Amino acid sequence: MTNHVDGSPSRSDAPSHVYYFDVGTGDWRGLFTFRVTSWRRLRRTRGVGLLNRALVVAMDLTQRLTGPSRLDSTIVASPSAGAFGVADNVVRVSKFGVTLYLLKERYVLAPDGRGVTVEANEQFSPVPAILTRKFTYPAEIHPSGLGSTYHMPLLGSPWTATYEVGADRQSLAGELVCDWAKATESARRIS
Repeated sequence: MTNHVDGSPSRSDAPSHVYYFDVGTGDWRGLFTFRVTSWRRLRRTRGVGLLNRALVVAMDLTQRLTGPSRLDSTIVASPSAGAFGVADNVVRVSKFGVTLYLLKERYVLAPDGRGVTVEANEQFSPVPAILTRKFTYPAEIHPSGLGSTYHMPLLGSPWTATYEVGADRQSLAGELVCDWAKATESARRIS
C-alpha cells in the first residue's frame, strides 16, 4: 500500500476502497440464518426489552420452521463523497417474498483507509415506519481489504459481525454473534 506524505493511504489501494469500491459495489444475493444459542443468557441479558425479545422469538421460530431467509444487498459506491469516500448499502432479508428486515446503511470511510462509521436505518417487519430505528456504529476493514469487522447494537445487545470475501472476489461469508445468538450471511455477486 502506498501512502501520502501525511501517512494516509492513497485512495486507490486503501483497504476500505478495496472492500467497498472494488469488491463490494453491485448487487448481492444469498442466505441469512439466525439461531438463539442460549435462551438462558438471553433471559438474563438486561436491556434487551420485551419488544426485542418478541422479535428474537419470531426470528428464531421462523428460521426453525421454514429454513434460511433470502438475503439481497445492493452497494453503491461514491468514492469522491465525504473526506475519503462513502458507500450506501440496502440490505433486505425476506421469506416467501415478504420483507422481514430492511437495513439502509451509509458507510463513511475514514482517511486512515480502514476505519468506517456506519449510519444505519433499520426496519423489522414488512410495514414501513413500524419497528424502526436509526443508529450509528463503528467498523474496521481488515488490512487486506478482503474482510471487515462491525461492532453493532442489535436487538438490545452488542453484536460483532465479521465478513470475509471469497478468493474469487464474487462471494462473501459473514458471521454475526452476541452473547446469546448467532446469525450467518452468505452471498454471491449477481451484478
